[in-house]
Amino acid sequence: MAAMRRSVLLALLAALLLVGVLGFAAAATGDVDLSEDLTEEEREIMSQVDEGGDEEDEEDVGGSREPADEKDVVVLGGKDFADFVATNPYVLAEFYAPWCGHCQSLTPEYARAATALKDSGVVLAKVDATQHAELAQEHGVEGYPTLFFFVNGEKRSYGGGRTSEEIISWVKKRTGPAVRILKSASDADEALDFEDPIAVAYVENVEGADAEEFIAVARVEDGVEFHMTADAEIAKKFGLTKKAPALVLLKKQSEKVAHFDGSFEKRAISVFVVENKLPLVIPFNRETASVIFESEVTKQLLLFANPEEFEKVRPNYEEAAKSFKNKITFVLIDLADEEVATPVLDFFALDNEKTRLLGFISEEGSGKYLYEGDFGVDSIKQFSEKFLAGELTPFRKSQKAPEENDGPVKIVVSSTFDEIVLDESKDVIIEVYAPWCGHCQSLEPEYNKLGEALKNISSIVIAKMDGTKNEHERLKIEGYPTILFFPAGDKSAEPASLDTERTAAGFIRYLSTNAKIPFVAPEVEEPPLESEEGEGEGEPEEEGEEQVEEEEPEAVDEEKDVKDEL
Repeated sequence: MAAMRRSVLLALLAALLLVGVLGFAAAATGDVDLSEDLTEEEREIMSQVDEGGDEEDEEDVGGSREPADEKDVVVLGGKDFADFVATNPYVLAEFYAPWCGHCQSLTPEYARAATALKDSGVVLAKVDATQHAELAQEHGVEGYPTLFFFVNGEKRSYGGGRTSEEIISWVKKRTGPAVRILKSASDADEALDFEDPIAVAYVENVEGADAEEFIAVARVEDGVEFHMTADAEIAKKFGLTKKAPALVLLKKQSEKVAHFDGSFEKRAISVFVVENKLPLVIPFNRETASVIFESEVTKQLLLFANPEEFEKVRPNYEEAAKSFKNKITFVLIDLADEEVATPVLDFFALDNEKTRLLGFISEEGSGKYLYEGDFGVDSIKQFSEKFLAGELTPFRKSQKAPEENDGPVKIVVSSTFDEIVLDESKDVIIEVYAPWCGHCQSLEPEYNKLGEALKNISSIVIAKMDGTKNEHERLKIEGYPTILFFPAGDKSAEPASLDTERTAAGFIRYLSTNAKIPFVAPEVEEPPLESEEGEGEGEPEEEGEEQVEEEEPEAVDEEKDVKDEL
């Protein structure tokens, strides 16, 4: 699951979609056909493909499946884990935390996969990392959920998706035949009745060297069904009329038929499959979020448009996309679908009043680039080329500065950050929070008490900033709340992350030791001890669903450093 944590921005954006139950109408997504420029031969191939299934897909998007029973998921702990993975040939193990929102979302999908795979010799297990922290640390668990796949005791990283279908597909590729051999016309007809893209290879011998190269790709590439045949007549049904070896990739979206013309070896085949398995323009929804943001392609071009406007723009958008395959992922976000569009618009601090194009780099420290031109092919290409070359100026989201800011806790937005936080004459503590963050909400009374206690000390500023709507280059946010100290007289240095109790008294003790400008510390009342029920700031169970991407199992045991992680 390390790919899911490639960057803070990626984690937050993915969570906005994955935590909620989001839908995206099939009529506007999965079967959008952006190009009908097929040859007669290609039309003949695609005429055999069943275009049905839309109604069933639409019903499933809504998430109406019954909850699954975890009876087939094995619960493991520190003592029995090593023996279990050593004595079972295939074990997929999830390290989770009970309070983790992503883990809770994964639970029913994981259970369904466990039931589906139990008769194939694959065991799905789970480990509560909060109860078995040493085991989690031993295996390098850095966030929740983390999944590992064990083959005869040998650990491998899990690189699949989080739906039951994706889990099953990923596991089967690594435990069973990755390629289906087509031996008859009926086999070919079944292969042509596809939903996901299919790659079909024509080889002289299904056990020969060319076949081995193809199988090697099939074992690692997800999102594609792989088929192979040594029968020339069967190959012709897929448009493979040239001498073996030959390869074609078929899909229902734009560029329905793609023929391979490279050297028939693993690397070239893999590049071909990766470049051609996705539609030129990918609709953004719950199912495609991981495909988009876990791809090796880290640059995305996001088109925000309602269906009517997209119809006008899509020919040019799709034409431009052809020039940037495997370099930039072209994405559509349907403004008419508020469940999908609203969280993304909020993330980028955009409104939904007009069609927009945005370049986004989903890597740590990378930025966002807003396009302000027309939607002609050449204009989109020019913007994309500059985006790819790093020649654009990023924009940073910011709320408007408040008209009045006289409270004991100062409100900071991006445009006032330098003025308030980087004032060399002030020792500044700033909390970067998220409105939805449970830990931030728990902290608020003590933080307000801190501001009130220090409001008359002119050398100290207690401030807060909504991290979901404001950005600044001096901030590296890894979780909410993030509380930083910018000392007076040295604002060019990296801010200190406060390592103290999250109480007004704790913060004041920290300032008494670390503030550059001396002050007389006021006395403040310590908060009461937590009740036996454990209802305190550091109790993650009540706030678990606020999680975005949970970090560091060690933090679970440190009340003073509890965060809603990104």
